[in-house]
Amino acid sequence: MRKRLSLVGSLLLVGASTAMLATAPAGAQVASASANYNGYSTGTAVHVDALTVGQTTVADTELAFSGASVASQGSGAITQGQGAPNGAIVNEMGINVQPQLPNTTLDSHLQGDRSYARGSGLEIGALTTLDPGVDANQLLLAQRAYASAPPSVGPITNEVGPIKIPPAAYASLVRGQATARFNADGTCIAGEEISNGLGYVADAQLLDLSGTDTGANNPFAGAAAAVDAADPQRSVSQSRSFTKLVPQTDSQGNKVGDNFGLLSETRMTIAPVTILQNTPAPITIEVLGEWDLRTVATGIPGQAYVTYGPANASPSTPVVRITGAGLNTELTLQQLLGQQGLVIDVPGIATIAVGEDPRAIGGNATSTPTSGGDGTTVSAAVDVVRVQLLDTSPLPNPLGVLDLRIGHMESRAQVPAGGVKCSIPVTKTADKTTVHPGETFTYNITVTNPFADCDLTNVKVVDTITTSSGVKYTITGTTPSGTVSGNTVTFGDIGPIGPHASKSATISVNIPTSSKGGTFTNNATATGSCATGSAQGGAKITVPISGSVTVTVPTVSGQLPATGVEQLPRTGSNGTAMAFTGLALLASAFGIRRVRRALK
Repeated sequence: MRKRLSLVGSLLLVGASTAMLATAPAGAQVASASANYNGYSTGTAVHVDALTVGQTTVADTELAFSGASVASQGSGAITQGQGAPNGAIVNEMGINVQPQLPNTTLDSHLQGDRSYARGSGLEIGALTTLDPGVDANQLLLAQRAYASAPPSVGPITNEVGPIKIPPAAYASLVRGQATARFNADGTCIAGEEISNGLGYVADAQLLDLSGTDTGANNPFAGAAAAVDAADPQRSVSQSRSFTKLVPQTDSQGNKVGDNFGLLSETRMTIAPVTILQNTPAPITIEVLGEWDLRTVATGIPGQAYVTYGPANASPSTPVVRITGAGLNTELTLQQLLGQQGLVIDVPGIATIAVGEDPRAIGGNATSTPTSGGDGTTVSAAVDVVRVQLLDTSPLPNPLGVLDLRIGHMESRAQVPAGGVKCSIPVTKTADKTTVHPGETFTYNITVTNPFADCDLTNVKVVDTITTSSGVKYTITGTTPSGTVSGNTVTFGDIGPIGPHASKSATISVNIPTSSKGGTFTNNATATGSCATGSAQGGAKITVPISGSVTVTVPTVSGQLPATGVEQLPRTGSNGTAMAFTGLALLASAFGIRRVRRALK
């Protein structure tokens, strides 16, 4: 009797272990490549710094401010800007483009630290100082939008209007928008923007000089700077900054490599700016068209570059017009190209610098963009127009120095040597983790297109099976039909695979009864092509993509299932419950033995 009880307990423990193995998930892996790349871009349609009217000081005002950044290895390793806290990015004027991340105390959406975006229509700072947050002591936070990833977030849109904060600012509508994308598994975000921030403002006016109360929601009677025009279609200023992985091309759009580079870009439209509105000497500066600053790092020697200027403008197109105070100046694109800035001096009123070339971030007008000869890094900054107002004491309220920038943009991009290699996500599973001789199992291979703007074509999958010594097997079938040669199965083309879609292939394998125990190691490699948009936005560029995955599954038990013990049918209990039952029966058996000994 004692031997029978011990045997029952042992059999139950074996059964419990077998049940837990049978219900465990089969092996699976996802192949991905992770490169160290980072960059940011930021813009503000109008920046006004150090305004003083009487006893009222506005240290900083930003109209249509946007920012976007990406750091594939985490933003904590990237710091940009003079005085920036570790892991933060600030622009030339000390305005936070990106805070330290993650930063959920600032905003619940700031959970990730790989990509970040922000946008706002109007920001006002009173004696602001650099802060590890995002200008935490500024006004008009309600319309500012932030987002960071992973997980991917957005678009988040906030808007307010009309809004009036005398004597600092008025706007009929202000809007901020932010989108941040990044995959937690490290696979590339390609074919769409990684981060995107947008700032939008309509009918903006800065610093009321009139001293007249026009009502809660009405424009100022006389603004130091009015960013609007009589035509409503020219009353809107907008700045959009974004980062994106793009095929490796030169500045003309010609393909130079088979991997990806990083694009950091700001695009901007600016409403006419009238300085000293409703005074005897108003000056209007009109910047025509959409202006663009783009930096691209490809990782190929000599192929990191900066492009700047109004989009779709010919050399003879008028792009800047300045009128008022005896001025009537119109500058074409050709007149601006290749200059270090055209300076216009209005005695006693203003100094205006127009049309500088891109320069170093934080550098003066004679500096040049920073670019590594190996093509891995590039950065630049530019102002379309800079204005400095001098003493204007005859006005109703004395106005001190006004530093005004129209169309300020900064961009930076960095990639590893050779660029960023993006992989096809490949997943492989087996329907069993343990098999016995005489049984059959199935491999399932899934290939995913991670890109947003291309079909993955010419998708070839090569699957190679290896085993430990003594394991025997036969490939009995494939779906779709594949070519079997020795231990390799080739699926010639399982594509096309649409954006963010997947396709699968299966392989059936039989283990003969003569096989010994051991393990299977299986590798699946997928290759394909993706035609995606370049930095120049013209014809799509075809990039070869590949990915692979290796799994060590299943395990061959090495012996046929036991046949000398009658197997009871399962009653619904899971493997864990069976294990505890077996342990309980063993304990009972030992208890019975102790009782019998005590009775002797």
